[in-house]
Amino acid sequence: MIFSRANFGTFFTSLAIQACGVITGILTARILSPSGRGELATILLWPIILSNLGLMGCNWALARGVAKNPRTEPDQVCSAVAVGLGASFAYFMLGYFLIPLVLPADRASLLPLARLCLLLIPLDIFNQILLAIEHGRMRWRRFNFVRGSFYFFYLILICMIWSGHEAQVRRFVWAFLASQLLAVLLRFWIQRKSFAQGHPSLAECRRLLRSGLPYWGATAGNLFALQIDTVLVVTLMNAEAAGIYAVASAFGNAQFSLGDALGITSFAALSNEKNVGSQQKILTETFRQSTLLSAGLALMFSCLIPFVVAPFFGSAFSQATLPAVILALAAALTASGNILNQGLRGAGRPYAGLASQLLGTAVLALAAALLLKPFGLAGMAWAVALGAGAQIIILVAAAANWLQISPLSFWPFGLNNIRNFFQQVAALRPRILRSPG
Repeated sequence: MIFSRANFGTFFTSLAIQACGVITGILTARILSPSGRGELATILLWPIILSNLGLMGCNWALARGVAKNPRTEPDQVCSAVAVGLGASFAYFMLGYFLIPLVLPADRASLLPLARLCLLLIPLDIFNQILLAIEHGRMRWRRFNFVRGSFYFFYLILICMIWSGHEAQVRRFVWAFLASQLLAVLLRFWIQRKSFAQGHPSLAECRRLLRSGLPYWGATAGNLFALQIDTVLVVTLMNAEAAGIYAVASAFGNAQFSLGDALGITSFAALSNEKNVGSQQKILTETFRQSTLLSAGLALMFSCLIPFVVAPFFGSAFSQATLPAVILALAAALTASGNILNQGLRGAGRPYAGLASQLLGTAVLALAAALLLKPFGLAGMAWAVALGAGAQIIILVAAAANWLQISPLSFWPFGLNNIRNFFQQVAALRPRILRSPG
């Protein structure tokens, strides 16, 4: 299941995106130092959260909508953009008054930049809405091309900053916004025919909002499950600690390519599949195989991290080593949970993901309250691992209950599962050589 052509294309795009992220992360850390990197994390945190909430779940509703009714794609596109325009204004105003309340007192001077960064809200909303169309239609080549465009633009701009040796946080903010704008313009140009042929309608806007509401709740839960550790570090610790944790989190995201690619294709496959038996096969096999792979990657990355933090990011970030190792191990759980969550969303069952994220966030927050003070950033990393474990338990239980199968069907470490995994790996090269084109 995980060795399909769509998965490979999406995986390698995710890998390229991650490579861009590694380069920009190293350059940003070396240029700004821990305190400057922490200031940048503080500025970007809430605009990113608000931009994802501002989608109102319409990106997921749109992806499922165009999968079911591809002939109405132009009208759905125009209606989704109209909804995004209204939501952008509402969340921009919310952010304008919220930012001063959540900005740490010792970083109050960052308020103008944090408010400037709220321009991310409309840019990111339009980016994700236009990407959802390609996702739902399973146009993987175009999907992967436009998905990677932002990261390519951002890499170029960060390299320009590095070549100029300008250690100013505001330049990184401008580079981030400019990259989002270029990606939006590219995606609007690609969809120009849909805008010429389609017409927004009030009924379609209402349908998108109504259909997107369950996904908005799931998105909110997912955001806080993924960002609560950063929120706590940014709010409760100084800028230097926030910068060090940002680097540790980058290592924790080392499995982003795998979880992102398989989550994307699982959502699309289950959105287009109506037979419950086929949905069960897709969900269980993808989860088992990906969990085996992510567990192996987590062990490999955790062994490499102590040897690469200081050489890549600089000795000032050496304190990120232990949290990074823990977060790399936790990422195996996070990647597998994301795949299962996206699959359930594609099957029209977003509430299981919401329940798992609420429980995971509660576990993380409780563990952080107990571990952050005595163990510092390592304690926060252990809290993330415990929260991710709680999410996996709930997601597996929900999927097993829906499919009326045993939760052990998702257990990937049996001898048969391991044997089947390596058989597929062994057959991979001959299969690719036999494939046309």
